[in-house]
Order: sequence, then C-alpha cells, then structure tokens
Amino acid sequence: MKFYPYTTSLIRDLVAASKVLRRPELLVQGQPLPFESYGDHGRRLDLSLELAKGPALLDLRFHVRAPIFDAPETFEAALILAHERVRGVGWHATGKKRFYGRQIIPQGWHQNLIDPNLEPNNPDRNRHVQIKDFEPSDLAAFFMAAARVWHINLPLEESLL
Repeated sequence: MKFYPYTTSLIRDLVAASKVLRRPELLVQGQPLPFESYGDHGRRLDLSLELAKGPALLDLRFHVRAPIFDAPETFEAALILAHERVRGVGWHATGKKRFYGRQIIPQGWHQNLIDPNLEPNNPDRNRHVQIKDFEPSDLAAFFMAAARVWHINLPLEESLL
C-alpha cells in the first residue's frame, strides 16, 4: 500500500474545519458561477481551498461536475486532498445492497466517506452515508449545498444565485 500523507483523524478534522477559497475573486456576487464546459452537455468547476484559520494546505480542492447540465441526478462533487478524493457527494436511483441485505449505497443523495489510508478491499475505505434534506434543484443549488456539507465558506449569497 502506498503512503498517504494525512491520517484518518486528520482527514476528519480537515473536512470538519471551516474552509475558504484560495482565490475568492473567482466567484463574484451577481455573476454566473464560472463553470467550464464538460463533454457535450455538462459543466464542471474546480476550486482550490485553504483553511479559514490555520496553516495553508498545499493541495485541497473542491470539484463539482454535471455530466448533464440540467439533470441533477448526474451531479457529483468531490473534496480532493493531496490528489486523493476524501469525500464525495452523489446520487443513486435505487440504492445498492451487498449479500445478506446489507445496504452499501443508500437510495438518493449520499456522501462518500473515503479513507485513502485503508486497503482498497477494505469495506470502510469508501462508505456511503445518506444526506438528509439535500434536494438541489439546479447546478448552482447543488454547488452551494455540497459546499455547506464540507464547511466551505463561499463569498456568495445563496438567494442571489
């Protein structure tokens, strides 16, 4: 197994900590979110983050993509630390069960809790936890909701998006 520079507890602490954009000028109140084209019908946005208080992190990113711009069930978000996804938000239409009925992916919106310190075959390496009260109507609402899940303070008022 390769070495990952952040321990399990440090990943939890970083996810729980308040974060801000490294370049807040990328999001301007009253302007559309700066999504780039993604495929034929999608959009994506990748933003560098840092802790609101404390030492600067070298590589923490907030990535949002929508393979189909007007289909919320295709939206995904990821929190990427040191080139590894440590959290994700996604949607699953029916949920997924393993043998003996154990639910591994809940139906609807869920958060992936990923620990790169664990072996790939460890069932706790990527756990899926249902997110309550998460019903984005469009990509801007999804972007703001995912940011709230991971304590990312954005320089925008949600009502103006």
